Amino acid sequence: MTETTARTERPPARGRDEICFDTSGSTGVPRRWFRLPHQMEREVELIGTHLVGPVDHVVNYAPPQHLYGALFGQWLPRLADVRVHQAWTDPFAPLSVSPGERVLVVCVPMAWELLRRGWPALERAGSVVALHSSAAPPHTAHALVRRAAPLLRAHEILGSTETGGIAHRPLAPEGCDADPWQAFPDVSFVRDVGAPAERTAELLVRSPRLARPESGTRPPDRWATGDLVRFTGPRTFRLLGRSGSLIKVNGIKVHLARVDERLNARLPQAECVALPLPDDSLAGEGYAVLWSGRDNGVGLADIRAALRDFPAPSKVVELAEIPRTSTGKPDRTALLSALRPPSAAVREVGSETTVLPGV
Repeated sequence: MTETTARTERPPARGRDEICFDTSGSTGVPRRWFRLPHQMEREVELIGTHLVGPVDHVVNYAPPQHLYGALFGQWLPRLADVRVHQAWTDPFAPLSVSPGERVLVVCVPMAWELLRRGWPALERAGSVVALHSSAAPPHTAHALVRRAAPLLRAHEILGSTETGGIAHRPLAPEGCDADPWQAFPDVSFVRDVGAPAERTAELLVRSPRLARPESGTRPPDRWATGDLVRFTGPRTFRLLGRSGSLIKVNGIKVHLARVDERLNARLPQAECVALPLPDDSLAGEGYAVLWSGRDNGVGLADIRAALRDFPAPSKVVELAEIPRTSTGKPDRTALLSALRPPSAAVREVGSETTVLPGV
């Protein structure tokens, strides 16, 4: 889900019961969005019924100032009248689980490594369901699902502050990103009826859970998510990436989301992010790969080898670590600034640029 910050002050008088969230600005221009209590309750009920099931204990790693954390770290425990451990306040604190408890874990990417370390405490649970949102699951998530099944079930949720949850899919133990997404029952797609089934299209949705923008008096009739999809059925689709992530390099279309998928699949011990470079003077458009993982044995040759059947990146930039937002998404503002480092900190390697670790 889009990173957001919740505000505690009262919204305007036209909606006294509305809950206000701000998009962070790291993924777009900061804007305020208002949600009604019945929308929050409906989403908790919807996802609780379809994915989670009965719960006795919630472990929440998602800060509740974000919509995702507010829904499942505050509203669900309150509506279900169950205890909640706000693990985001002290992520390294030991987990305490009673024998036989049905546990819901609300995950962001950093939570999966903590779950792996703390799994012995969760093994006494009767069942564990993990929800994941806000960014692609890390390699640790797939590995833990593979190791801990059937005690552990995990689901990914696709959504945003503007839309709430749109679709879901099981978090696959194999780490396959090609599995289709299934729309939630109250979400419908706005589609060109005459369009070919295999055509790439932007995902436009309708839902009674769309948020009201500060500039409007009611939620919009539909919302353009900015996601590029290929529909696989009336209510299913494959996610190809963001509309801004489709570029052409020397006339060849490149979905940067697929570049990310390839790197994450081939080099799970590294962190890699692909960003567009629209001003590439040679290719017209190009892209950069920013990565961290030399300590785990990954080098530039591995990046090149993983992408041998893609148009080559214009730059490969090594960082000490990939900067991330509070919900675990790559911080694109910080990453873009890393593409323009001080000249003294840059080493040229052929047509590529490597930023020395620690910069």
